[in-house]
Amino acid sequence: MAYFYCNRAEENRRKPESILNTLIQQLAQTESEDKLLKPVIDIYEAREKAGQVTSRLTINESQELLVQLTDIYPETTICIDALDEVENGIRVLLLKSLKHIVETSKNLVKIFATTRMDTDILRQFEMFPRIELQPDDNVSDINQFVGTKVHSTINDGLLLGGDVHRELELEICNALCTRSKGM
Repeated sequence: MAYFYCNRAEENRRKPESILNTLIQQLAQTESEDKLLKPVIDIYEAREKAGQVTSRLTINESQELLVQLTDIYPETTICIDALDEVENGIRVLLLKSLKHIVETSKNLVKIFATTRMDTDILRQFEMFPRIELQPDDNVSDINQFVGTKVHSTINDGLLLGGDVHRELELEICNALCTRSKGM
């Protein structure tokens, strides 16, 4: 398993190159943390011969290296959280790379992504099975969680010293649940 959390506010958390390189780092490690898998060593040695040791991998090099790494494992799951945080104009590069890895790897590669379903994301993954959740799908779970947490916070004396009438408790829960919008 390899994972990445995208974040629009941090430049290195929204660039396709950074995302792919982080996935490589996670998949390249052996059980002995001080050793790397052969495809990574091979690319390093090739770059060393060419005098390019410090240059970064291109997106194409990264995706091909990820294919080689996923070929080593019987099954790979790649998790990308907040995929929609990658800028729309360059997100297609990441989406095409992930699609290429899934289609090209000899072994099973699963992509688990959380995202708003923007048109470009839907288009790239339309041929793959997906499970879509809408904010309304988990409203009852959120409401139950909020109710339990507010009640326990009151009982522990952490909210208004524990002196909260039932009507106010319900009003607090209602306000939190309404503003959560299913998130």
